[in-house]
Amino acid sequence: MRPTLLLACLALVAGCTAAPAAAPPVAPPVPSIDTARLERFYDQRPRWHACPGHRGFACADVKVPLDYRDPDGRPLAIAVTRLPATGARQGSLLVNPGGPGASGLDLAFGAREVVGAKVRRRYDIVGFDPRGVGRSNGIRCLDDDELDRFYRTDSTPDTGWERQRLRTMSRRYAEECQEKSGWILPHLGTDSVARDMDVIRAVVGDRNLNYLGFSYGTQLGQVYAGLFPGRVRRMVLDSVVDSGLWAGAITESQLTSLDGQFDLFLGYCVRRGCPLGATTKAANDRLWRLFGQADREPLRGDGGRPVTDSDLHTATIALSMTEELWPLGVRAFAKVLQGDGRDVLALADLARGRGGDGRYDSTVAANVAVTCLETPQDVREKEATDEHIAAMARRSPLFAESNLQLACSYWKAPGLSQQAITPKGIGPVLLLGNTKDFRTPLPWARSVAARFPGAVLVTNEASGHIVYGRGACVDRAVEGYLLTGRLPDGSLRCHDAGPYS
Repeated sequence: MRPTLLLACLALVAGCTAAPAAAPPVAPPVPSIDTARLERFYDQRPRWHACPGHRGFACADVKVPLDYRDPDGRPLAIAVTRLPATGARQGSLLVNPGGPGASGLDLAFGAREVVGAKVRRRYDIVGFDPRGVGRSNGIRCLDDDELDRFYRTDSTPDTGWERQRLRTMSRRYAEECQEKSGWILPHLGTDSVARDMDVIRAVVGDRNLNYLGFSYGTQLGQVYAGLFPGRVRRMVLDSVVDSGLWAGAITESQLTSLDGQFDLFLGYCVRRGCPLGATTKAANDRLWRLFGQADREPLRGDGGRPVTDSDLHTATIALSMTEELWPLGVRAFAKVLQGDGRDVLALADLARGRGGDGRYDSTVAANVAVTCLETPQDVREKEATDEHIAAMARRSPLFAESNLQLACSYWKAPGLSQQAITPKGIGPVLLLGNTKDFRTPLPWARSVAARFPGAVLVTNEASGHIVYGRGACVDRAVEGYLLTGRLPDGSLRCHDAGPYS
């Protein structure tokens, strides 16, 4: 996986709520959109300027409605960047890293690493921060010091007092989100971001959309296809979310499967002389003892920050989601055994979006906000119960409690349900999936392929998240489709494993 996708890959689970299995998806009510009143957004000509610190990129703010049902109301400014094609231009390729909550600007700024040179020759690479993210009105909930305290709250409660404390802190998180960002929270839904994408498509001068989306970005692509099937030219969905599961059941499924992904990390650790133990079982047993020790007496961090068992749990989530972190994970656990938790804290900070200056970005806050908005109300109400906490712990003993954000239980914006999207009148799209991707399992991609007419799924025999950029087989399939419109044979299976599989 290319380095620029690292934070994006951490975002889909980190900070989300864990939800019980959803009932069959129910289509949300279709809002009444007066397209004639949207023309001024489609016809706008933003002021492009050089992006500071990013040679060759142009930046602009694109105006969109806060509420598409009220286009004459408050507007939003969406931060957009563009890297011009180096040769004969076919159009623009809009990219999205996923999350929800990850910065599309940052992904585009890394375009020379993320997208192959042949594609960059023919396409302008266009990225944007979705509404509520980063430079596009990035939302805030708690301030930086409060977030430090929030993350020190025991996320693996053993007693009634600890469970109540977690609920209290989660309620405060939700209330502060409402107080600081309540004006935008009801308008962060995936359908609104997909409509923003269509405005961006028109503003950069494209008749139809070319799109490359990763992880949650595949959900965004599916929603766009459902809203604007006739405007899709070429679409690549890498590491596919099943729109029929988002967001009610998806996180529980991920949490359960992350145990298996962490076992892969432990296997990697053992092959390299794991400080935790000579076998995966021994290493796992030692890790659980470390959790207990850190719960009783936090480890030494940096700058006077203690390292709690919650930090250890968050670090294991980061390691389970991003293979590129595995060498750091081995070193971190070696230091933990010496009482030094600084590298573990660095992993936890990365997953939480905390910079070296102690400031948090909007990644987790936006992730929680979108997930809460798109989690049905009845599911939200169950999340804070002792029964649900216990059930999740049984399903995923390593991850469930550590990832359990209860904020959605106290969310004021009404919960929405997403439907399984089956677009009509759309051209064939290309789907990508790794055989051992525990974050977006391959069956999800197969479900979407069955619903999209003429879609082709390229399967890659590898572990981990994100497919494009792993090797020649996958890259030929993706770039051949983007450049010529020809899909690979549906039976294509690649073996671009990468260095950690």
